[in-house]
Amino acid sequence: MSLYQRLEQALAARERDGTLRELPLVSYSDNRIVLDAQSYLDLSSNDYLGVARDPKYIRTFLNTMLDTERSGSEFAGHFLMSAINTGSTGSRLLTGNHSFFFYVEELIASLYNRDQPGAEASQTESDAAHLGADSTALGECTADVGAADLGAGVVSAAPSAGTGTATEKESGAAEPWVSLYLSSGFEANVGILSTLFGKHDLLLVDKLAHASIIDGMLKSEAKALRYRHNDMEHLAALLAAHAGSYENVCIVTESVFSMDGDQAILAEIVALKQRYPNVLLYVDEAHSFGLFGARGLGLCEELGLLPSVDFLMCTLSKAIGSYGAFLLCKPVVKNYLVNFMRPLIYSTALPAVNISFSLYILGLLHSSSLQAKRLYLRKITAYLHSNLREMGLTPSQSQIQPLITGDNDKAALACSAFKRAGMLAMPIRYPTVPKGQARLRLSLSSCLSIDDIDRITRVIAHCRHLFV
Repeated sequence: MSLYQRLEQALAARERDGTLRELPLVSYSDNRIVLDAQSYLDLSSNDYLGVARDPKYIRTFLNTMLDTERSGSEFAGHFLMSAINTGSTGSRLLTGNHSFFFYVEELIASLYNRDQPGAEASQTESDAAHLGADSTALGECTADVGAADLGAGVVSAAPSAGTGTATEKESGAAEPWVSLYLSSGFEANVGILSTLFGKHDLLLVDKLAHASIIDGMLKSEAKALRYRHNDMEHLAALLAAHAGSYENVCIVTESVFSMDGDQAILAEIVALKQRYPNVLLYVDEAHSFGLFGARGLGLCEELGLLPSVDFLMCTLSKAIGSYGAFLLCKPVVKNYLVNFMRPLIYSTALPAVNISFSLYILGLLHSSSLQAKRLYLRKITAYLHSNLREMGLTPSQSQIQPLITGDNDKAALACSAFKRAGMLAMPIRYPTVPKGQARLRLSLSSCLSIDDIDRITRVIAHCRHLFV
């Protein structure tokens, strides 16, 4: 059989099963998505806080960067004009590691290091030499970002403590976290897991972890076992049976699961981890970063568990409305990844304009504007969940709400019903979810109104027979 025949047969099988994928051609108009010349309320986007499609953020970003009078420095305009280049010209290890990476990584580390016991977000001598006068100007221009339009102050890019002091290491106090900016959440999970863990290590991965985690697990030379989803007894049994046989064991989980919208039982996972000196914890906060926690740092912050996490991966393409991802880790881990992580070493760096926009929105993370959006999203999520309970459906634990049909054809019928009502809720089928678990995946955002939630509720009620 020729290659082309084999490909055609595989595609034909997908079509018969109702799982054939196609690329939809979409455009955007305000808060709506346009598909096949029809405008819909978007219930499938990960733009949870409405940042990516809100021209206000782009406008104030550009205005602030060009406002040299308010910042008192021409650095703001230079900063923006330097970022406008659409290409980065090379990988981060060659010519693509522009200064914006440094600023955003320092800001991210400073946000999280407040929760690391024994860590101080003070500036080391080497950091001071590197930043020089430019860091002062950056802090000045970001401290007032969008204040007129957004009514919020901004956290400046205070440097983190680098590698920590000798006193901290000798006393056993926690080293401050550093951050590493990566091109995407998928690249991050695949590259980090496959690079850090080898044949003497064991990965214990939640059964419903994201595909990028599974790919990282498969590419790693480490032994990998998957525990039943959120089954702490199974995880405890695997730890008891195997922890003593490996140099390092790493538990890997999402905090909010991307397809089911439920939360990992993080407190119990941490308790299990603390029983063993060689067990580490890797948490993917892609769908909780920007949404949970007093400062929007994710579910681990909300639960007070940040000091117990060894590797924290967050994406910037969802609630933040930008692109890329970052890892919070110890300095030695970052240095190792820079030297050995192939997706980082051999990928072209993201363009500077993208990194500078991420820096801008991260500076607003604790602002009254984004705090209000987070609170409002929780309000409408709770309202939908209450409506679902009244219909006998199980609500999730987040802004991601699956409506399980089980059957692929039923998922397509439910999608069509939502379309007729002017709403786009895309079906999710195998292999994205297990066989027999087809669904609609509703992603709520702060762009939705209470009336929109009522409309969603009416469609669900009308299609109640399709959902299990």
